Amino acid sequence: MVLATALVYSLAVPNEFFTVGNPLLALIGLAGYFAALAAAPSNREARRLGALFGAVSTILSNYWLMFFGDFSVWTLGGASLGYAIYHTLLGPILRRTWENPPAWRAVAIAVVWTGYEYFKSIGFLAYPWGLIAYPAAIVPVLIQHVDITGVWALSFVFATVNAVFAERMLPILASPQRLAEIGSAGMGHVEIPSEFSPGSRWWPIRQLGWIAAIVVLMLGYGAVRLATPIPEIARVRLVLVQQNVNAWQRGREEDALRAAQRLSLDGVAASPEPVDLVVWSETSLRRPFPEYIGFYATTPPEQPLTRFLEEIGVPLLTGAPFLADADSWEIYNAAILIGTDGQLKQHYGKQHLVPFAESIPFWNVPGVRAFFQEVIGLYGVWSVGPEYRLFEITPYGSRADESGPVPSEPIQIGAPICFEDAFAYLVRGFVLSGADLLINLTDNSWSNTNSAQFQHFVAAQFRPVEVRRTLVRSTNSGLTAVLDAHGRVIAELPMFEQGTLTVDVPVYREEHLTFYTRFGDYLPQLFLLIWLAMVGYQARRDGYLPVLRRDEKKPR
Repeated sequence: MVLATALVYSLAVPNEFFTVGNPLLALIGLAGYFAALAAAPSNREARRLGALFGAVSTILSNYWLMFFGDFSVWTLGGASLGYAIYHTLLGPILRRTWENPPAWRAVAIAVVWTGYEYFKSIGFLAYPWGLIAYPAAIVPVLIQHVDITGVWALSFVFATVNAVFAERMLPILASPQRLAEIGSAGMGHVEIPSEFSPGSRWWPIRQLGWIAAIVVLMLGYGAVRLATPIPEIARVRLVLVQQNVNAWQRGREEDALRAAQRLSLDGVAASPEPVDLVVWSETSLRRPFPEYIGFYATTPPEQPLTRFLEEIGVPLLTGAPFLADADSWEIYNAAILIGTDGQLKQHYGKQHLVPFAESIPFWNVPGVRAFFQEVIGLYGVWSVGPEYRLFEITPYGSRADESGPVPSEPIQIGAPICFEDAFAYLVRGFVLSGADLLINLTDNSWSNTNSAQFQHFVAAQFRPVEVRRTLVRSTNSGLTAVLDAHGRVIAELPMFEQGTLTVDVPVYREEHLTFYTRFGDYLPQLFLLIWLAMVGYQARRDGYLPVLRRDEKKPR
């Protein structure tokens, strides 16, 4: 049952067969796992089932991690081991949660699961891939409410439906002893058959009724939001370059640079209107700029980067290493803005690094560093960017006088790097810092799979809706696209192909920040508090916490 559930769950999230996921499968993708945990005769068995689900579901849905450079065994193996450990801890928690009263048992399961998805999306080990809500992105009207709740209300709804289906499976999977155990814990005096069908055979429909009411509210709010125009303060003409050259491969640095320059010049030359900004992907420059100006003055030989910057006459936003401190070799995985004069104008250092790939705890300890360098083959790490930084450009508007286009007001750009656009808290931080437009720089060319690209894209698709800002994704190999403030695709490029996307990007700014932007992840944090309250309830019910009655006197 657990293995079958892991397969269904992997087909529910974006994969090679359902590129953006399957919301119908997401409604049942966890039911078998929930039911198997409820039927487990002991916490030890729940831990075993949890480890099995965590490892198998991770391998099936994230198999593309095996293409991560020379350390695929560590990336896929590490992620699978990590999720096996997560679910080893989660399994017994979910098992005990089934011992709550039937009236709110499914809700309790959904509260725990949503809290888990939030917990795994924060901190050093955060990995916000594969949330059960992500398949809903295929239905734009259903995700508009995330500007209030974030993605977490959808996770709660999907998890609740899965729990309701799991309840119907329990009489088949659980032994009479386990059913009696759950019944006595949850209801006390109720017979087993009625405990699993409280009231009548219509109990599942009654349970799903209030969930349907929530979904109707979500859809109604979404319809109103989609029909309500968002104020547009400017338009920015961008040339997005997708060079589709994996610069990680030895000897491809010049090829990648050459392709990016050629595509940029073609895109700018083909544009009938002035271009405001050319955008390259993450680490398109493999060496710090301008510290390696000598290299860039001669590479590529036929048209060095410095000469290209003079010729193009448009600011360039690109990924590049940024050397913050030469003495300590503090270097960021950064986005940098190079002006029309060829000078570095601003930089932003990536704040959320990939654990054990871009950042390794205790790297400065000789033994740790030697292990990763000699055994794993990882020879360096990035430093953590210290703060949010914005890039300012002044786009040309639609107005013109006798001398030509008239510049608009300056706009502020936030540039989350790589998988930072999958983290709601980071994108929210950019907007709170004043960002009018979001441009993500990503390089997933190493993945060699459509599913890796789409999993990243679908996770990012919720960000523009949460903050009501346009999100531009400029990638090496895909998925290069522009998402409006409703999360809809305005323009895109085919994946794993070279090309340029020249697009007029709308810049939105409402009078007030969204509720989610102002208050953040309050909902899953509330769910964690509710879970703690459930733990207290169970502890008191089982006699681990004393209950002081009114007729009892306090000891002196």
